[in-house]
Amino acid sequence: MPRTIAIGCVCMCAVGIFSGCTKASIPKAISVATVNEENASVVSGRPTSLFSAINPASIGISFVHQTLGRHDYFLPEIIGSGCALVDVDGDDRVDILAASLSSTDGTADAQPIGGTVEIFFQNTNGTFSKRENSTLLIAGLAMGIAAGDLTNDGLPELLVTSYGEDSLFLNEGEGRFRNVTSESGYSNPAWGASASFVDFDRDGWLDLFVTNYIDYTARPCRQLGGGNPDFCFPHLFPGTIDRLFRNTSHEAMSDETPRQVRLQDCTAESGLAGMKGAGLGVAAADFTADGWPDLYVANDQMANFLWVNQRNGSFREEAVLRGCAYDRQGRSQASMGVAIDDFDGDGLWDLFLTHLEGEYHTLYRGHAGGLFEDDTHAAGLADVTLPYTGFGTGSFDIEHDGDVDIVCVNGRVRRPAGFPAQSAAYFSPYRQRGQVLVNRGGVFQEQNPKEEPWLEEQAVARGLAVGDLDRDGDLDLVVNRIGEPLGIYRNDSVKTGHSVRVRAVLPQCGGRDAIGAVITLVTDRGVFRRLIQPGLSYLSSHEPWAHFGTGAADAVREFQVLWPDGSTSLHPGGDVDREYILEKP
Repeated sequence: MPRTIAIGCVCMCAVGIFSGCTKASIPKAISVATVNEENASVVSGRPTSLFSAINPASIGISFVHQTLGRHDYFLPEIIGSGCALVDVDGDDRVDILAASLSSTDGTADAQPIGGTVEIFFQNTNGTFSKRENSTLLIAGLAMGIAAGDLTNDGLPELLVTSYGEDSLFLNEGEGRFRNVTSESGYSNPAWGASASFVDFDRDGWLDLFVTNYIDYTARPCRQLGGGNPDFCFPHLFPGTIDRLFRNTSHEAMSDETPRQVRLQDCTAESGLAGMKGAGLGVAAADFTADGWPDLYVANDQMANFLWVNQRNGSFREEAVLRGCAYDRQGRSQASMGVAIDDFDGDGLWDLFLTHLEGEYHTLYRGHAGGLFEDDTHAAGLADVTLPYTGFGTGSFDIEHDGDVDIVCVNGRVRRPAGFPAQSAAYFSPYRQRGQVLVNRGGVFQEQNPKEEPWLEEQAVARGLAVGDLDRDGDLDLVVNRIGEPLGIYRNDSVKTGHSVRVRAVLPQCGGRDAIGAVITLVTDRGVFRRLIQPGLSYLSSHEPWAHFGTGAADAVREFQVLWPDGSTSLHPGGDVDREYILEKP
């Protein structure tokens, strides 16, 4: 029998009511989950901007992204690192993870060594703190963070991709992690970028897909036409093969060793070894509506890939055939970040990709039959994104009006004309501000930066993770910025409607998050559809919940769930401005 668990949430405290459901009843919640008005919209009667910058130190975040400090245009330094929002210790509070390209060895001359991932655990009062062993040491230069439960025990494992050796960490409980890269069978000889957990064979165990960037060898490059040195363009280097790993952990588990991670590299047998690219972003979803997850790769200055699941353990690349390899003019673009959403509310997945300055960020509109069309100009996104080099991106309903909006964080990879090479303020010429693109009935409008003080904060921004940090029903932002502290931005938008947040779990799989599930929320004012897939954006991982802005709809009639194994279930609805947990029957 499907179960719906309504969670009451006021400010940062949540009360869960685990009550069984019958077909005719709506579950009751002891605590009404009304959004806290002080956090959500107006402070002391004063309208606020969409987002407000929060001083990281004021909430216990001490992270500063570190580079190698080489100042010789070593390409991995400008690629940057990601971040993640995930509850790693199972206390129902989302934690913040941030990757740093490098760390120092503690000597007087502070020699750089491998990278790190810093874990900041959220406390009951909404602040964050570190614990013993909450700094994960990475052998390579840490780039991306992906989170997913490989052992079906309800606790997420972590993959950290790198320029160098990737690192896979087993979650041993209470926020403790152990590096199991060697014993797990995971091996990636290339420059790892974004990664996504996905149950591609629908056996109930999350598998792992890793995008790889170029086969890079350090060499001097100069700006076009000669002149000053600068970072190299990626097309100067060979592409690499992305990697797919099947989860075989259940074969190694026993009563004595219940937590074992085993991965089998099935890249060759799956057909993925037949194409080389320059992968930076990834999106795993069922784009063809056949019930099986496909794999989309955002390639840098090369055609994007769409690997269509053949339902037999293999994939076929069909991006050109389906219209999402090139832009409308048939040109490959410098693709970085990825978002998946139903931007026009037609029940089909659309794709949004961030690109290089001088190329617009692209909106591929989904059509029936798994086809796509570059609809960027009609959506109003071409001119406003042309001046920016975009990386991390997230799609969600900022102000709860029922439309899905877009956030992009930006930062150049080439110096603009007139900026000489310099050691002092080395990254300054690459700084740009972010963008908020508000959906107005299918056409996007850029939020005026004069109305958003946080948008005036220029940075070389890379990773973006989206989640509800303060548990007030709207979504906040965490941004990893090269050589700087984390950017943390609280959603303070004036709400024009209501919201619902949903977590989908698999009791048969240890209660883990149902990554890949599609949640449809039915109201008297419309139908809303979301995908639970945290492994999006750029080198980052969003909080694994579905968030809905419902506009004027003040009640949920029912929830419809398409589970990762292809089964479906119906769950009774209830009030808006609540969190719900939906369990697979």
